[in-house]
Amino acid sequence: MTNAHHLQNNKPQDIAINDDWFDVLKISDYLFAISEPRHYEHTVVYLLLGSDRAILIDTGCGIGNLRRVVEQLTSFPITVVNTHTHLDHLGSNHQFSEIMMFDHPRSRDLSSNGASRDLLHWELHREELVIPPWPRDFHIAESALPPFKVSRWLKHDDVLEIADIRFRVLHTPGEAPDHMCLLDQTHRILFSGDILLNGPVWSHLDGGDVGELRDSYERLMRRVNEFDVVMPSHNTPCQNKDLLPLELAASNDVLSGKAQPQVGTDLWGRRYNKYDFGRISILSKYPQ
Repeated sequence: MTNAHHLQNNKPQDIAINDDWFDVLKISDYLFAISEPRHYEHTVVYLLLGSDRAILIDTGCGIGNLRRVVEQLTSFPITVVNTHTHLDHLGSNHQFSEIMMFDHPRSRDLSSNGASRDLLHWELHREELVIPPWPRDFHIAESALPPFKVSRWLKHDDVLEIADIRFRVLHTPGEAPDHMCLLDQTHRILFSGDILLNGPVWSHLDGGDVGELRDSYERLMRRVNEFDVVMPSHNTPCQNKDLLPLELAASNDVLSGKAQPQVGTDLWGRRYNKYDFGRISILSKYPQ
């Protein structure tokens, strides 16, 4: 049985943990999905266990104590790899000492300067973004994303060998200019960040671009035979790789004018054109 069959055919199991903010799904003996279901973003981070070290892909919104959850799942030392610099993906970076990021001016700036309390409040902590209660021991007035040290800066096509797991770094802008996917070549899994997921892909954000998104999908299509499952960083984990050609076709329809948009506004006041394709949608800047 291949890794793909194992991951797709076995129902993830809920894992009971001592925490009132995160939910944990055991996808396999070596892979856990840790989600924030009561936040509007419904961010998902992944904990991947190697032979003597664990890899944490993203660190979520910084609400609650992610490190305490991780330590309930493994005693291995942790290497964090961030898919990009949106705050809902690195909010708990300061809880970890070994961090890798894509080498881009945005990530250099954020790691050097952190993020202000006001920015965190606007992006992540407003009441309309969270289903109460807030987690115990979390105090909005004391929350912060301080500067953090990056132990390795990554570039496109870099190879990471962490414990006995081999990754390929793939630069995939379109939702964010510093966005990358991680291709786990050991287990044939694509950790897709924010560009492959059930639901909307947010190319209307600052630095987003549907043309770059389409180019990123084409880049991934050239490696489509190297993975069998997709692990998105929002909503539902463990998706079939048929998500990729679906997103590619959708981006082509947006760029060609074949798809017709509906105008909307997100919770942060940003207007967008929404192109709906059923299972997925693409949000682009308004006006296009």
